[in-house]
Amino acid sequence: MNFPDIFNLYTRWFSNYIHHFLKTYPELSENIEIKADHSRKVHLEILGIAQNLGLNDEDTFLAETIGLFHDIGRFKQYVKYQTFSDSKSQNHAELGVEVLKENNILKELSSEHKEIIYNAILNHSRAEIVPDTNEKVIFFSKLIRDADKLDIWRLITDYYMVKEQRENKTIELELPDTEEISDEVFYPILNHKVILKESMKTLNDFKLLQIAWIFDLNFDYSVQRLYEKKYLEKIIKTLPENDKINQVKNIVDLYLNKRIKAFIH
Repeated sequence: MNFPDIFNLYTRWFSNYIHHFLKTYPELSENIEIKADHSRKVHLEILGIAQNLGLNDEDTFLAETIGLFHDIGRFKQYVKYQTFSDSKSQNHAELGVEVLKENNILKELSSEHKEIIYNAILNHSRAEIVPDTNEKVIFFSKLIRDADKLDIWRLITDYYMVKEQRENKTIELELPDTEEISDEVFYPILNHKVILKESMKTLNDFKLLQIAWIFDLNFDYSVQRLYEKKYLEKIIKTLPENDKINQVKNIVDLYLNKRIKAFIH
């Protein structure tokens, strides 16, 4: 069986898996569908990066599989705990690997391919990629981390535009929507550092965490996508106008423009 045929099996299994949750838990359908849509769009984002890099058929297949399945643990997590917060429930990446193993989804693949897929999924939601002697694991972890960020930026900027009419506390990780910005979130941005999830106390902290993802983009294609879609501008517009946010805006603008110029020239 060739790689496109195997991936077609995966997409069919994924659709059936989601259908089971929608049928069994209709009262939870909104957020189940949000995560299913996100998974499909992350697949498209990672495919875009793979094509831009000129990956061969085998590596493109691995990238697509990781993209589609990176959040497969979210569905069990949500129906059991009604939250997408790992700290309040279970690590969704670890849960996802369990789901794939329990269902023997990757049975057609070699042990090497399985290792790459499982470890990239485990790395996708960590603050940093775990150092690994396997360069392929590191490479595919970078791919999925970029693709995931790109679609979360799409998802949350779309959400912030309709939040007033259609509030969704699950997307907000149940964080309080106050004016406060925590120092543990603000100061890392000044030093071009990503923010630890444990530092978040408010929705504004969560927004700054999403902005700081720019410091962890690995591929020029991802930076270009971020720039063209204006995701960071859209998030900043939802934040209060004060000196802290102005500092963040200036730092992010300078950093983004520097990254863009680096690969245009």
